Amino acid sequence: MSARASAGNRGEVRGVFIFALLAAFAMLSLIVVVVGARSYRMINDTAEQAFVSRTGMSYLVGKVRGADAAGQLAIRDENGMDVLTLGQTIEGARYVTYIYCDGTTVREYFARDDIAFSPDYGETIFSASELTLSLSGSLLTIQIVDDGGKAHTASLYLQAAKEGGA
Repeated sequence: MSARASAGNRGEVRGVFIFALLAAFAMLSLIVVVVGARSYRMINDTAEQAFVSRTGMSYLVGKVRGADAAGQLAIRDENGMDVLTLGQTIEGARYVTYIYCDGTTVREYFARDDIAFSPDYGETIFSASELTLSLSGSLLTIQIVDDGGKAHTASLYLQAAKEGGA
């Protein structure tokens, strides 16, 4: 009987060992999934910040460079907001593109020059909490503050200054 009892104890030990091994595998799998989810979330947040700092800023810089001609670029204060105005003439009529931040998003509004500016009509370009613009001589500085509070700045030398003004 002692041989049978010994074999029964070995079977129980094997069962407990296999159960512990499977439990450890399940626990480690769960840890890998949790760590992977956190990493994915961090990568996604970083990509969102890169969008604002690179893509959003590149869009604004491209718009400014496209409107860089004498008398076509100005910064106005509308209802306490910095508004970048980019003018152009299409078939004899003057049009203006307004770029501004409403506190949550940077927006763009395109209209004829004789139509009054209204921040309600703009299309969303990207999310940001603040847009600050300054023009000093021929140097335009654009600063965007993203949703996380991080500031992104770009400065552009305007060629229109050589032609008699921005």
